[in-house]
Amino acid sequence: MTKFITILNTEAGNLFSLSAALKAIGFDVVIANTPSEVKGSQLVIPGQGRFGTVMQTLESNNWLPFLDQWRKEQKQVVGICVGMQILFEDSAEDNNTKGLGWFKGRAEKLNFPKQPMVGWANISSSRLPEGAAYFVNSYAIRDASQCIARTHYGESFCAAVNDKTITGLQFHPEKSGQYGRQLLKTLLITNFKENS
Repeated sequence: MTKFITILNTEAGNLFSLSAALKAIGFDVVIANTPSEVKGSQLVIPGQGRFGTVMQTLESNNWLPFLDQWRKEQKQVVGICVGMQILFEDSAEDNNTKGLGWFKGRAEKLNFPKQPMVGWANISSSRLPEGAAYFVNSYAIRDASQCIARTHYGESFCAAVNDKTITGLQFHPEKSGQYGRQLLKTLLITNFKENS
C-alpha cells in the first residue's frame, strides 16, 4: 500500500535531502507548490529560508487557510527549522510579519558563540530519543509551553515542540544521520502523539 507524505514547497528549503530522507523510511514523497497538490495526511514544512519570505510564499500560494483547516482536522504537520519558527506568532528576523500563531511566542536571535549556529549539538528530552542533531540557525525559540526537547549552544533553547499532531524541530533531521532517520520514523510512522 502506497504511503504518501507531502513536503510543502516554501521555495526556500533544500527539498532534495528532505525528500531522500523520507523516501529512505518508506514514503512516496509529493512536493506541493499549492494545496491542490497535497497527497496523504501528513505534511512537512521544510527548513532553510527567511521567516518573512516563507510566510509571504505561504500567503501568495493560498496555503494559510488550507493549513488552518488541516490543523482543525488534526492531520499531522512537522515543521523543520524555520518551518518550526513559523508555527509561532512572529520572529525578530522580520518584525512586521506574523507567523501562523499556532503556538504562543516568537523566534529570537540568540546569543550563540558563532552566528549562525552550524553543526551538531545534543538533544535533551524526556519525550524524544536523545542524541546529536544537525543545526543551521541564528534564530530560535527560547522557551514555549509546548517545548519537548532542548539544546544548549551558548544558551539553552527549545529544540522541539509538540501539541497533539503538530510538531516542530529546530534542527534538521534529514541531515542528522541515523538519529534523524530514527526520529522521523518515530514522528511519522509510529504516529507520535503528545502524552498528556
